[in-house]
Amino acid sequence: MYFGEIINLKMGEFSKRIGEIGEEIVIEFLALIGWHNPVRNFDIASIDPEKHGKNTHGIDAYFHYQSQMIARTLENILISTKYSKDKYPNAPIEKFKEYYKDLGMAIESFKKSEMRATTINSRSDFETVFDRGIIFWLNNVDDGSQDLLQKLFKIEAPKDFNHDGIFLVDNSKIEFVFDSIQFVKRKYPSLLVEFTYFNTGFNGDDSIIKNGTIMPIQYLSSNILPLRVQSSNNESTLILCSRDKFEQSELIKLIGLAKNITANFQANTIIAFPDYNRLQHEQFVDSAKLTFEEASFTNALSVENFNPNFRN
Repeated sequence: MYFGEIINLKMGEFSKRIGEIGEEIVIEFLALIGWHNPVRNFDIASIDPEKHGKNTHGIDAYFHYQSQMIARTLENILISTKYSKDKYPNAPIEKFKEYYKDLGMAIESFKKSEMRATTINSRSDFETVFDRGIIFWLNNVDDGSQDLLQKLFKIEAPKDFNHDGIFLVDNSKIEFVFDSIQFVKRKYPSLLVEFTYFNTGFNGDDSIIKNGTIMPIQYLSSNILPLRVQSSNNESTLILCSRDKFEQSELIKLIGLAKNITANFQANTIIAFPDYNRLQHEQFVDSAKLTFEEASFTNALSVENFNPNFRN
């Protein structure tokens, strides 16, 4: 074996290891949001090899759950993991479109697959089925200034494939969800952390639960993560974590949202920002509370920083 072949072999092993690390991170994240034991690393046949340019599509993970955002609906989720040791490209649009098209073709084929048919046939409580995808585009670079979603915000995604939506999760998004949940777990180590489900207008059915351990896929496109814990004496606490930095106007919006969710029940409320500083922001919090007349609600509301910090 030549030296160059040895180098290529080692590089191949390294690339494989990078991919394995990326998949491990994603699987751990899926468990954190209640998506346990997805089907992993399988192929499905292409329904149109000529159009797709391949005979099969490799799927990194597949998960399905009963939607709490849309009544009587099944959500099928196909997951693609892209992980690198390097930072995001300065011009990521073409690479994103490549990933998007690849997953779009896979979902298009999944819609006609035996796996999908088996899943649907095993359930009788659904009227609608959505087939969606998630691209986890992650890397090993610790750089908080990298906002991939912002760079891709205005692009027009390819429309040539039959699917019901593809979500992008970058470093910033996965860290927000992870840090938010870990904040609640640190604060309430003995309590079950649940997601609170927003009223969407499509989930007013009495069969829809209001809280649960499965995070809806729609929350991946939101800058607000609503969480809840309940103590043994049935006292509940609503926690709204915001990805946006602290602003008084944003706080007022979140207080209004919290008030609507709790429907004036006597529950504790925490609103958490990534940069809240009590010394700098407390007077803005007090002023924001004054815009709401129900003292019983605002007295049970606090504002915190969800990032661990000695100033918190």
